[in-house]
Amino acid sequence: MNAPSAQSLEEALVSRIRSDGPIGVDDYMAACLGTTGSGYYQSRDPFGSAGDFITAPEVSGLFGEMCGLYLAHMFELSSMPSDATVIELGPGRGTLLRDMRHVWDQLMPPLASAPVRMLETSPTLRDEQADCLAGVADIAWHDDISPLLEDAAGPVFGIANEFFDALPVAQLVWQSGSWHRRLVGIEDGRLGFTIAEPCKADDPALPPDPHDGMVAELCPLAETVMQHLASAVARRGGAVLVIDYGRDGNPGDSLQAVAAHQPVDIFTTPGNADLSHWVDFAALSRAASDAGARLVGPVPQGRFLMRIGLAARAEQAAAHAGPEERRALLAAIDRLTSPAQMGEVFKVALLVPDGTGLPPGFETEPA
Repeated sequence: MNAPSAQSLEEALVSRIRSDGPIGVDDYMAACLGTTGSGYYQSRDPFGSAGDFITAPEVSGLFGEMCGLYLAHMFELSSMPSDATVIELGPGRGTLLRDMRHVWDQLMPPLASAPVRMLETSPTLRDEQADCLAGVADIAWHDDISPLLEDAAGPVFGIANEFFDALPVAQLVWQSGSWHRRLVGIEDGRLGFTIAEPCKADDPALPPDPHDGMVAELCPLAETVMQHLASAVARRGGAVLVIDYGRDGNPGDSLQAVAAHQPVDIFTTPGNADLSHWVDFAALSRAASDAGARLVGPVPQGRFLMRIGLAARAEQAAAHAGPEERRALLAAIDRLTSPAQMGEVFKVALLVPDGTGLPPGFETEPA
């Protein structure tokens, strides 16, 4: 499918700002990603070498297998409830769930036969997911977390891989003793940053000791989604993996744009580049706790995968591979686990009912 006209979206944004005044960074991000017909995720498949970025499920099927084994273990620890539902938030092409279900088909058939509910707003990606998961008997898609959870009976077991980073984020700038909301306006005839009047801001996610010029990010939608998820897990049981790039605290000025695997200016061709931000896992943890559940972690992705047995699984796969396949496999494992690649910047957390013991993979590092 051809890319939409980025100029038409830019013109619409400029017209809106000239008519109504500057808009929040979160509003700008939402428009760039979600505008019907011209938003980035509404009109294309952005994944893989031919797209703009590569996610962990596209690096190696072993990533999905390890996630599937982990959720199967949590399902077993929960006494394998017969009314469970599998959920995925931001399912990409469907590759991750396909790889997880491959494991469940062999080792945990009750989980493989559970209904599947997906949170996806992109018509293009929904079509790809439907093709990839054509063998799933009971599958449905939703645009929002509330109807998804209403449609999901019983305990929920699932995953959100690189989902929260794409939710619209607001930015604030500390200046002259006050927080100011960062806005997108028109500078010298083109889109650019400006700031609003001082605002009252007492969100616990804000840095406690700001200095002039400091940028902080808040993502209320991420906290809302987590509260809904956590409420469901607290009341019904289950376990949900959350995997994303981020840190255990406010990430600061992390908004970024990527096109064709390269960083680009966030105001260049709106709608033609992916916009994302680092996830504040501390804010997600507070939201989960407020809803009566517990978000365990985060821990670095590389450490988590190695702790749950990726090295042994890779050795098994390599034993049956030819020289070129073996080299590709080792390169994929390095990409997933190396601190210099995805192993450190990507974090893993697990949403479980409050009172659950420390799950495997989240043990404290020895001093």
